[in-house]
Amino acid sequence: ELKTLQVEGVSFLCAVPKEKVNFAAMRKHRNKLKELTGMECVFCVDSISAYTKGKMLEEGIPFILGEKEVYLPFLGMILNNAVKKDKKRPLRIAYLTQKMLLTVLYQKITNASVTDMAKILGVSKMSVTRCFDELEAFELGLIQNNGTAGRYLILKENHKAFWETIRPLLRNPVEKQYYLDCTPPWPLPASGLTAISHFTMLADNSYDTYAIAKQALKDLQPEKLPQVPQGEIPVAIIQVMGYNYLYEGDDVLVIDPLSAVLSLTQEDMSDPRIEGAVQKIMEEFVYDEGA
Repeated sequence: ELKTLQVEGVSFLCAVPKEKVNFAAMRKHRNKLKELTGMECVFCVDSISAYTKGKMLEEGIPFILGEKEVYLPFLGMILNNAVKKDKKRPLRIAYLTQKMLLTVLYQKITNASVTDMAKILGVSKMSVTRCFDELEAFELGLIQNNGTAGRYLILKENHKAFWETIRPLLRNPVEKQYYLDCTPPWPLPASGLTAISHFTMLADNSYDTYAIAKQALKDLQPEKLPQVPQGEIPVAIIQVMGYNYLYEGDDVLVIDPLSAVLSLTQEDMSDPRIEGAVQKIMEEFVYDEGA
C-alpha cells in the first residue's frame, strides 16, 4: 500500500508492506520506488526485528515504526516516543563523532562504512550510525549514500582541507581541571602543554599536566587529592577529558596530538612558542599527505 505524506513542506512516499518482508526486499523496493516516483520512500511498519532496524539505521533507510519511533534522516530528524530531536543543527559535536574524525586523519582513511568505523573505533554500529546522522546534519558533505552499499564517510579533499572543514566543529575535550598539590598516584597520560612538549621541542611548564577520562572519575576520585589555592602554582594538573584517546606511536603514555592541540586555550595560543609547536604538530600529523 502506497501513500503520499508531507512533513515540513517535503513530500515523500509511505510504503506499507501488506505481508512480512525481509530487509533485502525492502531495500530493493525502496530503491525502485525512488527511481519511479522521484520521491524519498519511507517504510511504515507496526513491528520490526532488531537486525532489520539496525541495518536500516546503518544504511540511512527511513522508517515509521507504529507510534513508537520515526526515523526520517532526509528531513534531519528522529522522533522517538513522540519526542522530537532536531538533528539539523546540533548545538555541538558529540565526543565520539570528534574522535571518529580525528581517527580519519591519523589513519589516512579515505572512505569507510558504518561497519568499518565501528570496527576501527571498537564501538557498536548503532553508535557510529548516530555519528553519521550528526555529520549529515552539519551538511559538510562527508557522508555519501551509496544505495545498496549503505552510507560511507568520504574524504574527498586532502587531509589539510579536511581539517579546515571540521576544525570549526571540534571541541576542547577538557571538561574540568584539578590543580594539585601533589603528583597523581596513578599512571595517567600526559595532556595539555606536557603532551605538546612530548611531540615537539617546546619546553613544558614547571608542572606536569595529565589527562583522566571522565568515565574514570568515580573510581579514582581525583577531587580527594590535595589541591592548591586558586592562583598558586600547582605541583600537577589533572584535566578531565570528554573522551579517551591515547597516542600509540611510541611507548610514552600521552593523549593523541590533535586532542592535545584542541585542549589549549586562547591564552596558550597567544604565545608564539606554543603557536609554533602547534604548527609543527599540524605539519606532522595533518598536512603531511605522505605520512
